[in-house]
Amino acid sequence: MDAVRASAAPELRHSPVAPLGHETEYKVIHDQRRATIRSYNMWYAFGHGVAHGYFWLMLFLSLDLTSRPLLIAAAFTASMIVWFAFQAVMTIDRGVVSLYPRIIFLELTLDYNFYRDYLRSRPNGDTERSFIEKCEQLHAQSTTELWDQIHSQFKDKDFPCDRRIAGHFKRAAYFSVALFWIVIAVILAPIYFPLQ
Repeated sequence: MDAVRASAAPELRHSPVAPLGHETEYKVIHDQRRATIRSYNMWYAFGHGVAHGYFWLMLFLSLDLTSRPLLIAAAFTASMIVWFAFQAVMTIDRGVVSLYPRIIFLELTLDYNFYRDYLRSRPNGDTERSFIEKCEQLHAQSTTELWDQIHSQFKDKDFPCDRRIAGHFKRAAYFSVALFWIVIAVILAPIYFPLQ
């Protein structure tokens, strides 16, 4: 890391505005990261709310109409809404990951460790650690060259969703879908499998 900073330092000395600009960019990019995370959390909560609202509304309607196809359609459609919400989260999350190269570049330039330490400490995050270590070993004569090298080292697939957010989102999706079909099974089981 010292080599990177030592190599980048001459450009920063010739451009006294650069460190201030980099600090401002660092704050802005973290605001953007947090806004993207809030966005996918809101989408997920909204998707689940719509799925559950739709399911229970259609469930009571199908019971009033004694319509089995409507009952099954309610569970199927609600399950699809949950799946869509989960896929939306996975897609939006890639926007957070796409910020990583710039965050790492700014941290190396400013000698910050916040996000590098976070990525390095991810459970089972060998590819994340490897990316950080490679970036810290880079030798560059300017910040432009450093950015080009970091950007070329970055591979989106090295930051899979299942190490980041997918676990609890996936569990919530499975729980919701299971709930829909368990309710349908409890209602239909006595019809198709009477006790007497």
